[in-house]
Amino acid sequence: MHSLILYGSYLAFPFLALLIYLNIKFWGTWLKKKLYLTGLIIFYLLSLLFIYARFIERQLITVQTTQIEVGFDGRIAVISDIHLGAYKDEAFLARVVKKINEQEGLQALLIPGDFTYYPHQDLDELFAPLADLNIPSYAVLGNHDSEQPGPPLQEELELALEKAGVIFLHNESAAIPGTQIKILGLGDNWANEDDIELINDFETSDQLIVLTHNPDTTLNYRNSIPDITLAGHTHGGQIRIPWLYKKTIPCIGDFNQGLHSTPTGPVFVTSGVGEVGLPMRLGIPPVIEILEFK
Repeated sequence: MHSLILYGSYLAFPFLALLIYLNIKFWGTWLKKKLYLTGLIIFYLLSLLFIYARFIERQLITVQTTQIEVGFDGRIAVISDIHLGAYKDEAFLARVVKKINEQEGLQALLIPGDFTYYPHQDLDELFAPLADLNIPSYAVLGNHDSEQPGPPLQEELELALEKAGVIFLHNESAAIPGTQIKILGLGDNWANEDDIELINDFETSDQLIVLTHNPDTTLNYRNSIPDITLAGHTHGGQIRIPWLYKKTIPCIGDFNQGLHSTPTGPVFVTSGVGEVGLPMRLGIPPVIEILEFK
């Protein structure tokens, strides 16, 4: 089904070519029908929008820098929802890695999950480009990696990430070399594997970043020990049709993309770089987030 969606969309080009040909041939006859012309203009505009969302925007890789007050200095990169498999492959990931390596002064890359989307390729090959990163990388799994939904590939994915040099954190913590910043990586919320009790192992004086896939995890926080929580999952709506896109964000909390203020501390949600459902993005291109802490 995913292959049918991906490659079937190319039929849009011969269909539009045929329509253009018919309009040129019968232009004189149809020119008198104003209602038809109005509908034709709308159809062409929607067609151009479809082509842009399907073939152009989803292949863009943007870089966005956000400054956040957390009480300590740091500069990290964040990418999420890579979703390699049905719609994107290792070539796209290689472009993302190249763009990250071009950024200066980064201390680490954090990846809040959803690496896959019904992959049929070898996972070692899919995620091999991550080995080319020139900074340490830390990751947690998302719902698509934890069979919520998706095929049972969690163990295979973990091994592929480790081979690529990614430090995988499943309800575990690690420290970024050369800093006092600690990363607590939590399991996926939909899989009921986000052990928030681990937050109590830290002190408010710690420079603590919680890395989790679904920002809804923060709804269960009982304190404000984390200086910031980083998440993905929302895709920023992926296809941002005004008002309507918010209805498609799969969160209980009022999360979209960007920085959110909550009673238990700031939550930053990245809109990610991949797609699910349809191989399209509109108004929210793939993004590498550069977070400057101060």
